[in-house]
Amino acid sequence: MAESSTNGRDAIEHLDEHTVLIAGGGPVGLMVATVLAHYGVRSVILERNNSTTKWPKMDLTNGRSMELLARLGLAEEVRNLGVPETTPSNVYMTTGLHNSKPITSWEYPSVRELRAQFRDDNNGTSPSEPWQRISQELFEKLLKSRCDENDLVDCRFGWKVDACKETEDFVSIDVTHTETKQKKRIQAKFLVGCDGASSRTRRDLEIPLDGGPLPGYTLLVHFKSRDLGKLFKFGRFWHLFIFNDSGLRAAAICQDDKDTFTTHLLLPLEADHESIDSHDAIYQALGGVGAPYKIAVDEILVRSTYRHSIAVARTYRSDLGKVFLAGDSAHQNIPTGGYGMNTGIGDAYDIAWKLAAVIKQNAGPALLDSYEEERRPVALSSIERSGVHMQAHIAMSEILGGNAALVEEDSAEGRRLQQSIDQHYKMHNGENIDLGVEMDYRHKSGVYPHPSQQDGEAPPWDPSRYVPSTFPGSRAPHVFLQDGSSIFDHYGPLWTLVQFVDVGNEGAPRSLLASAGDAGMQLKHVVLRGEDHARKLWEYPLVLVRPDGHVVWRGRQAPDEAMAKQIVKIATGWEKQTRSDSKKEPLSTKFTATMKADSQVHEYKLEQMGAMQL
Repeated sequence: MAESSTNGRDAIEHLDEHTVLIAGGGPVGLMVATVLAHYGVRSVILERNNSTTKWPKMDLTNGRSMELLARLGLAEEVRNLGVPETTPSNVYMTTGLHNSKPITSWEYPSVRELRAQFRDDNNGTSPSEPWQRISQELFEKLLKSRCDENDLVDCRFGWKVDACKETEDFVSIDVTHTETKQKKRIQAKFLVGCDGASSRTRRDLEIPLDGGPLPGYTLLVHFKSRDLGKLFKFGRFWHLFIFNDSGLRAAAICQDDKDTFTTHLLLPLEADHESIDSHDAIYQALGGVGAPYKIAVDEILVRSTYRHSIAVARTYRSDLGKVFLAGDSAHQNIPTGGYGMNTGIGDAYDIAWKLAAVIKQNAGPALLDSYEEERRPVALSSIERSGVHMQAHIAMSEILGGNAALVEEDSAEGRRLQQSIDQHYKMHNGENIDLGVEMDYRHKSGVYPHPSQQDGEAPPWDPSRYVPSTFPGSRAPHVFLQDGSSIFDHYGPLWTLVQFVDVGNEGAPRSLLASAGDAGMQLKHVVLRGEDHARKLWEYPLVLVRPDGHVVWRGRQAPDEAMAKQIVKIATGWEKQTRSDSKKEPLSTKFTATMKADSQVHEYKLEQMGAMQL
């Protein structure tokens, strides 16, 4: 796997060309390693910390991420660690827990109820898996334990990346052990930079990060409390959004439906967070417009400031093609919508299966070019949408008109304000249910054949809903088959050709199967008989699907031999379709809810940035 040599005082470790180097052992880096191992490829993870995160950053693994985790056999393990499947997920808007009831709410079904709903509907509009509430702290521990158990993954925690450099032949990084201070250089053919928002990888390769911060900053306190009578005053909750005269004052999250909570107290930039005790921060957050709302706190787990920022790397791949960015090193979201780590999971799955296919010689180099072509537009869509969701809360400042206490009054004016807020949040309720942003990715890259005339126009895209379609580039719709199985469970490890046949009309698509065999394409041929409902949703009798479930090609009949060969070559990256490329252009406008559009290259700095953002 590796060879070592010395050069002066520094050891040089040469990883073989079949081993991928990963900078950063957070959820994205661990996911990259997990997917690589799933496809039989080795990796080395370098992480500066000695253990997984203590920060409760993520609290929801969305339906699309759960689909990907199910492909890896991890979905049920994640659910076993997360909030129980019988727990509903309610979001309350309030001016403080001193009230007897919230102003309004978003109320979501439990995982068990969602599963039943998906089966009953079975109309292709839903994911195959419901979402799962789980803290990033627990999610990372699970992935780390699986990596530690896998012989194909070498987890090296306690190693800090000091420098990254790329040549025509390899990428090299200089690292230091945080305890022994041992230094070494590691060289590899490929590196995936999953080293966070302040990514050393991105900065050393001089890849600009475009975007900007929101006004103000946040003081986060993560704690344990069994004072549930006071905390669950409105009932069990997932999120609380808490307002005062200036608008959104704070948010609170119940992490485990039991005793672990996080408050986020919003502060102006000039505020001194160090003068605020952690307990007082909790009380102020929960009190809203009223007096501090005191609860019994059993333990303060961690605290940190952080600055909301929306940004995206100008390119996801280095100039010489050896380095790829994924997760927070490539894009930063604000928490509304939960897109940050979920987009990172999608990045990780995408680059890992593509690297594995190229390293195993199941695919050509154009497949790696498609990573940025496909994933950067997904990030642009999701980070902008996170700003749209945040703007819905920011708008409360104007709605409240500087008098939040009015909404608590039993008066005509108070009731009118309550109705205005209720209507506002009914109109802007997509924060946790915008399935178009979460699932309806429309890939346009060089490894998709251009849509044919028979494909027609792509269906209209709507950020709030997933439109079932097998239009090339789309995620194929999920449907339960007549035997109760998920159509996704019939996919092969890499490419899958799904064929719907009728009795007496079962001819095999020989041209595609022969072309795949000649090209060494790992293709599973799935024949589905009498599945009229699934065929209607999938629109065409022949559909070629990638490992991530996206449709490469579809047809009403098998293509001729020449076309079949071209489809296979393009899908596997041995031949590339020409696509327009504007990836190097800086952003011309700021994202929704941000203060400005700016670029950072050699540094990553935000005012009032805390430890959890480093």
